[in-house]
Amino acid sequence: VQKGPKPRLAVRRRAVDPEFDTKPGWEIFKQLATRLDLDQSFPYNTIDDLWKWQLEPTGLSIEDFDAKGFVPLSDKVIMYDRDKLEGQFKTPSGKIEIISEKLTKAGLESLKPYESPAKPAKGKFRLVYGRSAVHTHGHTINNILLYELMPKNTLWINNKVAAKLNIADGDVVDVIAEDGFKQRIRAHVTEFIHPECVYTVHGFGRQIPLQSRAYHAGLSDQKLMVGMLDNWDQAGGAINLCEAFVTVRRSARNPKRRVEL
Repeated sequence: VQKGPKPRLAVRRRAVDPEFDTKPGWEIFKQLATRLDLDQSFPYNTIDDLWKWQLEPTGLSIEDFDAKGFVPLSDKVIMYDRDKLEGQFKTPSGKIEIISEKLTKAGLESLKPYESPAKPAKGKFRLVYGRSAVHTHGHTINNILLYELMPKNTLWINNKVAAKLNIADGDVVDVIAEDGFKQRIRAHVTEFIHPECVYTVHGFGRQIPLQSRAYHAGLSDQKLMVGMLDNWDQAGGAINLCEAFVTVRRSARNPKRRVEL
């Protein structure tokens, strides 16, 4: 479903054949269901069967998508009248609920008082992560063309803090999680980051040998987020990954340090 003022249904067809034994998600789910004797919940064997099953309630067929790849669900823009919104929301009252009865019954506060985020202890940094314009999440790290543009990630660290730690731009640093797990990465020293934080691009440090380019290339941020899967918001479901704290120090394996010694 493509949302918007004029919502529509769209179909995505395979552009190239997959390599090796790669399977699409729908086929993986189907084969798992078959092994678990749950075929009744997955009544299809091909992608065309799946599309037909999905379209049954709509009165459409997959042939309706042949011309443009999509079928509009409305000729006119769909807009709710702001004076006639009552009953349009999927809440017990049919209204926007500031105080939620569902949350109250679950023992959660609707308007929970603000809590300041945890601060790093002295000598530690908040580990934050993000994306790169080169890669799509962590899915393209092993791509031969994109790898040439960005083969590894780096650890951004504030320039004033780096100077105190004797870390120069490009130095190898140890990044140590709260349970003692350690990884090495090159530092990117910059003024454009808060002195209490370090930052890296997510998706690197892969552990699959068949991903020959991405294998052990760079730092895996999630391995440093000790216990964060248990640190989540019960009302919204978000995982509080940015309250992982690490220690950073110049690595003894740094080539520059060997020269100095």
